[in-house]
Amino acid sequence: MRDGKPFSRFKVVGKEPGEWSNNAALKGWQDNPLRLIKDGFRATSGRPFQVMTDSGPLIMIPLDLADEIRNDPRLTFAGFLERQQLTNYPGLDALHLSTKEEIIQETIRKHLTQALGGLTQRLSDEAAAVLDDCLPTANGEWQHVPFYMTAAQAAARLSALAFLGDELCHNPEWIDISISFTGVALHSGNSLRAWPAILRPLIYPFLPELWYIKGITKRAPDIILPELERRRAARSTSAKPQDSLSWLDDVRGDGDFDIVKGQLFLTFAAIHTTSSALTALLYDLINNPKCFILLREEITQVLQEDGGWKKTSLYKMKLMDSCMKESQRLNILGHHMMNRRVEAPITLSDGTYLPRGVHLGVPVYHMRDPEVIGDNPDQFDGHRFLRMRQRPGQENKWQFVTTNPHFLSFGHGKHACPGRFFASNEIKIILCHLIMKYDWTFQNEPPRSAHEHRFVPDPQTVISYRRRVPEIQL
Repeated sequence: MRDGKPFSRFKVVGKEPGEWSNNAALKGWQDNPLRLIKDGFRATSGRPFQVMTDSGPLIMIPLDLADEIRNDPRLTFAGFLERQQLTNYPGLDALHLSTKEEIIQETIRKHLTQALGGLTQRLSDEAAAVLDDCLPTANGEWQHVPFYMTAAQAAARLSALAFLGDELCHNPEWIDISISFTGVALHSGNSLRAWPAILRPLIYPFLPELWYIKGITKRAPDIILPELERRRAARSTSAKPQDSLSWLDDVRGDGDFDIVKGQLFLTFAAIHTTSSALTALLYDLINNPKCFILLREEITQVLQEDGGWKKTSLYKMKLMDSCMKESQRLNILGHHMMNRRVEAPITLSDGTYLPRGVHLGVPVYHMRDPEVIGDNPDQFDGHRFLRMRQRPGQENKWQFVTTNPHFLSFGHGKHACPGRFFASNEIKIILCHLIMKYDWTFQNEPPRSAHEHRFVPDPQTVISYRRRVPEIQL
């Protein structure tokens, strides 16, 4: 693996002529990736260039070529993930399931997304239960909680309900496995990547993080496989459960696909992004308290009109959708999306030649471009995307789940996050309970990200809440 060696043909931004080492370019990326990306496009007049990232060289593709590469079959996300998360190593190989992504994609798009309308009430009931467990109240007094861990618990249990059904979503061992695997998998890749590529096959058996994660993954089959066998045995006498355990089993057929690793992959994808997005969103709303009042009015109006949860209730919460997208815009999880590895040589329309093995991405800094986003792009404006959706022909372009080259938080094209529709519903349902049933404030000053240049929630950050009487029962 050529972690440290730049790709030929592309200018390395941050590396001065005559420098033999890539250390300065890497430090430039670590210190200020946004500035490095903008400097790169200025230096190349908008053409592709490369930066040296923590996981190796990366070609930055300009925005005007995003649609050209979005569905190209010669580009894979699985290949990119292999280097980014080192998914070819034991313990992290559950994340390598994206090489079987047609099974994952079909399970989510054909089954999970189509079933969302029927899941709303059950997800709402589970959200109420998990928040009652995580947020004890005391006579209306202010209480304190490390909210990211509450968000992770909520994401884990609601995801388990959709992925494994009612019984396993209340299995404390599975919830512990889900949250632990998600957190440790991220750190394990970073720890292993700190070693030179040539030494990793020798080092990985001794890394404590990988020992721990292998222990976690060894516990998972004892929970999932008996449930799978029970369902298979009961097929002739009972209705098939509508969750991803059943759907994965159907979609894989007789193919070589590990159901347990499939569940770990889905869990990792769901918990990490949902808990981070929910934490960032609540922080933004606390900083903009008028939004609480307006969102409570919207939730109350929609549920009164619908007489409870209906299939279209969440879609009608358009201010909430706008707030979610605005928070996602400001709290990026990374500086580039549409990440791919080139599996066969490509020549782009501008003449750029991409040889096999190149890793590439499209930057996301234009999500703060006032020409695209409007005034005050560095400030939270909960109504921003609601206004943009009110323009003629723009109703669907700026929904939370919609991807386009100017908004890449979920990626774009054939490898765009297939679970974004479930994530959207999950966040909206949890948020309804959080803001209808509780008041929120910061204990001290507003929390900061654990990472300077992208949003990484600090799991130790404590915020304050107190119980309130909701305007309507959820």
